[in-house]
Amino acid sequence: MDRRRLYTLLALIAGLVGVGTVGYRVLEGWSWLDCMFMTVMTLTTVGYGSPGPLHTDGKVFSTLLMLVGIGLMLYLLTLLAETVVRGLTDPASVQRRKERKLIHLKGHTVVCGYGQVGEAVCMALRAARREVVVIDHRPEHLAWAEAQGIHTLVGDATDEDVLRRAGAERAESLVSVINSDPSNLYVVLSARGLNPGLRVIARASDESAARKMRRAGADEVVNPYQLSGNRIAAMMLAPRLSRLLSGDVTSEHFAVREIGVPDALVGRTVADLGRETGALVVAVWRGSQPVVGRPGEVLQAGDAVLVAGAVAEVEAVEGMRLV
Repeated sequence: MDRRRLYTLLALIAGLVGVGTVGYRVLEGWSWLDCMFMTVMTLTTVGYGSPGPLHTDGKVFSTLLMLVGIGLMLYLLTLLAETVVRGLTDPASVQRRKERKLIHLKGHTVVCGYGQVGEAVCMALRAARREVVVIDHRPEHLAWAEAQGIHTLVGDATDEDVLRRAGAERAESLVSVINSDPSNLYVVLSARGLNPGLRVIARASDESAARKMRRAGADEVVNPYQLSGNRIAAMMLAPRLSRLLSGDVTSEHFAVREIGVPDALVGRTVADLGRETGALVVAVWRGSQPVVGRPGEVLQAGDAVLVAGAVAEVEAVEGMRLV
């Protein structure tokens, strides 16, 4: 809606209320409050009745006020309805509302590219109750993501401004799975420049591209073709172990998860963690190196533990992080 037209219309209505108030004051001699009440009642066609008897001049004045005022009020209501409908259906307005929601996100994951790989990543993250923002330049590809309650942003992920609008500066991690090695490389460079502490995982189609992405700042680079080949081979050689390591095992009686060491357990041993929660510590990650989870191993700040056990036991470890 043209704001100038709206402001002009509101000014005319305000002026009409003023003219009507003064007119009734002059013609009928009522109090200022009664005159304003009569004017507003006439313009809105409420029809409570006049504060006092109307003389001939007052009746003529009321008729003119109604003819002019009702037209202006109907036009104002039409403009307001048009604004509401346009705000609900206009793509630019819808996009602005989405981006306003992204401003408040923090510690989320930005996923660049929503093809088959991107969709699988998003579904896994949503299953783990992570907040996700998906960037893709194809609006039709984001329709399914929006239906799943995932935040979306239409744009080119290689553009720093788009990454900034997706909250990359406040995000915990970023995954770039665009079906183009150069595009993924640009995303890695841009994301690392915006947020040096961001955990960045990228997709590469060959080892040459993977090396470039690592040099650009990617923490991890995944080749989906090599990964699927290794998975198929592992399913042939050790099917149960393969399912376990890939996270395909879902049971109310058993779970395996990687969890950051709770502050309450820093300086205590692996045996203490097992005694308090019942979970089995399979390994301890210290930096980038795994350490065998022996009972006497002292847990340090920044460690992560791979724990296994009943779902309730594993969740008890996670619950200690929230205390």
